[in-house]
Amino acid sequence: MLSYLHGFHAGNFADLHKHAALWLILAHLRKKKKPFCVIDTHAGSGWYDLGSEQAAKTGEWHGGIGAAQAGKNVPEMLQDYLDHVARFDPMGHGRDYGVRESDEYTGPFYPGSPFIVREMLREEDELVLMELHPREHETLHHRVKRAPRIHLHKRDGYEGLVAMMPPAIRRGLVLMDPSYDVKQDYQKAANAIKQAWDKWPTGTFMLWYPILEDGFDAELRQSIGAIKAKGGVLCAELAAEHGGAKGRMRGTGLLVINPPWQFDQDLDAIGTWLAKNCKFPGPTHHTISWLVAAE
Repeated sequence: MLSYLHGFHAGNFADLHKHAALWLILAHLRKKKKPFCVIDTHAGSGWYDLGSEQAAKTGEWHGGIGAAQAGKNVPEMLQDYLDHVARFDPMGHGRDYGVRESDEYTGPFYPGSPFIVREMLREEDELVLMELHPREHETLHHRVKRAPRIHLHKRDGYEGLVAMMPPAIRRGLVLMDPSYDVKQDYQKAANAIKQAWDKWPTGTFMLWYPILEDGFDAELRQSIGAIKAKGGVLCAELAAEHGGAKGRMRGTGLLVINPPWQFDQDLDAIGTWLAKNCKFPGPTHHTISWLVAAE
C-alpha cells in the first residue's frame, strides 16, 4: 500500500491538469486579504528531478510538462503556472528547499503540490501536509522544515483530514490525490471527503482520480456527487477515448466541491488546450459537468 512513488510520473498530463486547477484555486484565494489554509493529504516528496532514473524510466513528463512548454497560444492562467514551473529551481534556493551537499541532481525540476502552494502562500496563510510513506516523508521533511508557515505530519491522509476538521483558518482548500494503488482507496477517499465536508461545509475540496479502462471512477463520482454543497460539485475530466494497454491510465479526473466563481470556465479552457497539446494514448477531450449545481 506504500509502494507508489510519484517520481516515476511527475510532470505528466495528469499532474498538469491537477496542478493547473490547484493554481486557479490558489489565485482565487489570494484575491481577498483574509488568510487561507491549504491541507494536502498525500503530499509526496515536494519536488522532482525530471533528470532522475525514475523519471527517465517512464519518460511521462515529455508528453506532459515538456509538451506544454513547447506549445503555442497557451491560456493565460495556464501560462502563469507554466512560468512558475520554468522558474522553479531548488538548486538556486539551496538549503531552503532541502538541497544537501551530498545530493546529486541533473534537472529540469518539477514542483509537486507542496511547492506550488508554497509559491502562493502569503505571510498569514498556512499549509498543512500529510505523507505516510517513510522515504517520501523524510525527503519532504528536509525540503520544508525551514518554512514556518508549513506544517508536516507523518500520518494517513484519510484519517488525518477528518481529524483536522474544521481547520482554525476557516477559508481554504483541501487537496486529496491518493495513488489508488489498491481499489479500497476509492472508497476511503470518498468517505474521508464526505466526513470532512460535513465538518467544514464552506471549504473547497479537490479530489483527483485516475481514469482507467477498468477503474472505479464512476463509483467515486456517484459518491461525491451525493454531497449537497451550496457551492456545487464540479467534475472535470481530461481523457483519451481509449486507454491502450490494459490497466494504463487514459485520463485524469477532478471532483471539486465549492469551486471558485468561473473556475469551470477557466479550467475548461486549460483542459481543452492540454487535450490538443499533450501526449495521450488516443484522441482526447476535456469535459466539464456539474454533479450538483451551485445555489
